[in-house]
Amino acid sequence: MKICPACGMPQLEERAVCLYCDYDSEKPISELSKAQIYKIMAPYEFDMTADGGCIIKSVKNIRDLALRGSVGVPHFVTEIGNGAYACCKFIAFLELPVGLRSIGENAFGGCRDLAMIFIPETVTNMGKAVFADCYDLAEIRCAAKEKPEGWDDAWLDGCDAKVKWGSGG
Repeated sequence: MKICPACGMPQLEERAVCLYCDYDSEKPISELSKAQIYKIMAPYEFDMTADGGCIIKSVKNIRDLALRGSVGVPHFVTEIGNGAYACCKFIAFLELPVGLRSIGENAFGGCRDLAMIFIPETVTNMGKAVFADCYDLAEIRCAAKEKPEGWDDAWLDGCDAKVKWGSGG
């Protein structure tokens, strides 16, 4: 199930444009206005990158994300910083975008209700203990067929989830 990162509503079909808020998940960030970007990124502390991407540094409005339960990270996010989602309770499902390149150390640490996550093949850098203390996380689906070279050897420290390599979303 696809989740709209702008409004958090589940998408019933494989569509690029959200049926509820008209967010266009295929529109390049260069075509979005600053107002649109700030509306989409309202729950986050973030920085724009020189190459036109975006880094999530931290969640500043945990309540907004918690009310959604399922969270879609915007398609133009290329990095998730160290501890960005740390201790965000009540997030059960997190959809990471194709195009995400890096996930920082302890990025999802303490997300106790996180039950499912899919890591796209574009993630080439992964920090230590990314999913530490994610008690409900039973399986991590990775598009890569094996652990990429840029992933820290301790990326799963503090997590008992089974990794399913070469998996689809």
